[in-house]
Amino acid sequence: MQQLTEKYDNLQAEYAQLKTSHAQQIAEQRAESEQLKAFQAQQKAEYEAAHEQQKAAYEQLHEMIMKLSNSGTCAPNLFWPYNHQPSPGSPPPPPAPSSLY
Repeated sequence: MQQLTEKYDNLQAEYAQLKTSHAQQIAEQRAESEQLKAFQAQQKAEYEAAHEQQKAAYEQLHEMIMKLSNSGTCAPNLFWPYNHQPSPGSPPPPPAPSSLY
């Protein structure tokens, strides 16, 4: 009977230790999960901020280009064959593409 009591007490102590260890592991996993969520939220905020900056820069660039093209001060690009007249005696440039697709 005494051996059974000792065995029971040992099993009870082992169970309590396992239960404590399991609770500690769950707490650590929750903490890691919260850190990961915070990191993901930070990454998302940084991505959205960078996206908004890029969008604003694109809109500003587009506006500048439209102002230049409408002001008549935009000089033709000599390297783009559709922007200038060919010199006399030279072959005509290839036709402009009808579609980009």
